[in-house]
Amino acid sequence: MASTGSQASDIDKIFGFFSDGAPPTKKPRKLLPSLKTKKPRELVLVIGTGISAAVAPQVPALKSWKGLIQALLDAAIDFDLLEDEESKKFQKCLHEDKNLVHVAHDLIQKLSPRTSNVRSTFFKDCLYEVFDDLESKMEDSGKQLLQSVLHLMENGALVLTTNFDNLLELYAADQGKQLESLDLTDEKKREIQKLYENKSFLFLGCGWTVDDTTFQALFLEAVKHKSDLEHFMLVRRGDVDEFKKLRENMLDKGIKVISYGNEYADLPEYFKRLTCEISTRGRSDSST
Repeated sequence: MASTGSQASDIDKIFGFFSDGAPPTKKPRKLLPSLKTKKPRELVLVIGTGISAAVAPQVPALKSWKGLIQALLDAAIDFDLLEDEESKKFQKCLHEDKNLVHVAHDLIQKLSPRTSNVRSTFFKDCLYEVFDDLESKMEDSGKQLLQSVLHLMENGALVLTTNFDNLLELYAADQGKQLESLDLTDEKKREIQKLYENKSFLFLGCGWTVDDTTFQALFLEAVKHKSDLEHFMLVRRGDVDEFKKLRENMLDKGIKVISYGNEYADLPEYFKRLTCEISTRGRSDSST
């Protein structure tokens, strides 16, 4: 029996398609009320590797700790900075999926054995090699994400980054803004911990960073009364069980873990909406 036009339309909608054959627009994730009601000056943004992966997804070294370590290893080998046995040892750690943050720290130590100043080490040369011409590899959606970060900064938010790359600094310079990097001296660490006790931190793309010993010392171990704090962590949902485990673990430490979506590509749009909401509240507050 033949179907009428309206019946066909109903069937199309049931299967997720409209009359033009296009799939329905993905419903945007809701913004968490306790986060979107913050004002910019109440926030400290901590930029992790997930942001870099969203900004320049075609660069393997930005996608994961494993990709970064492999790229640094390749550069170190090209510059004859590692003996064969040392290279095999690091490759074995990568293959066995050892704690990758610790492996990265060991490699940095190997490339800068006599000084804590990263600017005067072979490690700096390896970074330059790995991230050469990075600016040309930024995607438009990634630039939108960095623009959102700068927009919050302009409205009073502070920004810290744990990343080895300089994507944020490059983009800021292109927009006529100067950002400073700082070495984590004991004095600076105390300043950051004081901020952590008095402001709300928003961790962006820091899912793997929670395993970093510096991160743990700064935010998870040295600060008392963690459950009295209200911080936030935006992460890609990825594996459901891992996401739930991270959420439960971080909630005990005063950090609410929020999913911005299942793909890195979901982050720019989500964060743009969040930035607009927070910035609007900041402007209305300053005008009263």
